[in-house]
Amino acid sequence: MAWRARTMSILEFPKGPALSWQGRLDLADNEAEVVEVARDYLASLDPFEIDAMPEHCKPRKLFVAADIASYGFDLARCHCAQPDAAGVVHRTAAFFLHANSRLAAILANVNDGEAEQQESA
Repeated sequence: MAWRARTMSILEFPKGPALSWQGRLDLADNEAEVVEVARDYLASLDPFEIDAMPEHCKPRKLFVAADIASYGFDLARCHCAQPDAAGVVHRTAAFFLHANSRLAAILANVNDGEAEQQESA
């Protein structure tokens, strides 16, 4: 059941307490799952919120971890340069910061596993 909850789309919710966006990121086990959660997050934004964002901060297509890092960097740069930017920029920047942290943890685990395999060989 836990595995199914990690691979659900935004339209399917498990019975029980709803997961926050950060909770969904924390359950992601690999890059593809983090990208899927990030896509779902962007799809959940209201068109009025998107209109309030500066042009270079508007949602874009996400395919791999590098896309999440790039978009998160653009959001953080806007957040720092324009403290009065729309609240949606701040919330989205916080989400993508968490997504980047989760990706770093996933990649660290992958790299640790590869290092252990090389040592045992």
